[in-house]
Amino acid sequence: MKCNLDCTYCGTGLYAGHDNSTRHPPLAECLKTIDFMFEYADIYMRAKPQSIRYVILNVYGGEALHHPDIVEILSVLRERYQPYRDKWHLTITTTTNAIIVPTRLDRIIPFIDEFTVSYHTENTPKQKQQFRDNLLKIKSAGRRQKCIVMMHSEPEKFEDAQLIIKWLNENNIKCLPKQIDHAIDKEFNYDRQQVVWFEGLYKKSLDKVVMRDNKADLADTGRACCGGRSLCENQNRQDPQTFVSNKFPGWYCSVNHFFLYVKQVNGEVYVNKDCKMNYDGTVGPIGNLHDIESILVQARNKDKPVIRCAKERCFCGLCAPKAENSDTYQTIMRKYEIPNTDVLPKSQRSN
Repeated sequence: MKCNLDCTYCGTGLYAGHDNSTRHPPLAECLKTIDFMFEYADIYMRAKPQSIRYVILNVYGGEALHHPDIVEILSVLRERYQPYRDKWHLTITTTTNAIIVPTRLDRIIPFIDEFTVSYHTENTPKQKQQFRDNLLKIKSAGRRQKCIVMMHSEPEKFEDAQLIIKWLNENNIKCLPKQIDHAIDKEFNYDRQQVVWFEGLYKKSLDKVVMRDNKADLADTGRACCGGRSLCENQNRQDPQTFVSNKFPGWYCSVNHFFLYVKQVNGEVYVNKDCKMNYDGTVGPIGNLHDIESILVQARNKDKPVIRCAKERCFCGLCAPKAENSDTYQTIMRKYEIPNTDVLPKSQRSN
């Protein structure tokens, strides 16, 4: 949870994006978590058709690349994956602000398949130059990367974000501008001109956006997928959208089939880093690293629990299939599940 930046729009409380008062998680605990996450992922992969057995492990923070043992943690990932390599494909990614000394980045690059880098307009000029240099270093190493540009609403910072977008496009680096939708402070809402800019980005009229004092909270209307995926509404796969509604209270959601979030610093395990819904219809962890077997037993159940959304807004997890009623949800999930899959360990299966 430690971070070398302190962006004003970073979350707080349960949704804190960083907390520098916490310790770096010990190496031994991190390695044990890797084993748990692979076993958990394997349970869900066995329930999926072969064609969609893909796992993405995202080394997250704070700023995880400043963990003192990050190189060893990353080097162990491939080793611990070996028992599963013929069962499902693994992609190792990291989400980083890329403000890191070049020598350290050189040691990290070989272990990462794809970088998700985030650009923050509140950075100093020196940090912004380091950011550019490091992205070019990642590119020259032949690693995939995409850049999340945090679109700050202050006019000069919004303009700075537009300039980095131009630079990213000129250097053929994938760019994903992101509205700031976690903040509740009015200062991060967008003016009319900025809303029009987002309409061009999403290629969609945002006519349902409500302007108050010439400012709009886009997240009160909808959002785009964090990873830039196109999304389908009402099972209409012929007309994918980049900006969709994000309010699903009471809906049935498959977020637990596609995500797992471990907060290593305190051992809490969630279905998703933003959603944080659990199986009893409340917000909270589904378990703790101190009792991983209980989490695995629950995952092995042939009838996977279904999340019922109790949140006012959906953020990360928006891309997980969801439906307003149970019948539609079950119909949608037939695409993603093999019915009656036996996911018990071999030692517990009957002959």
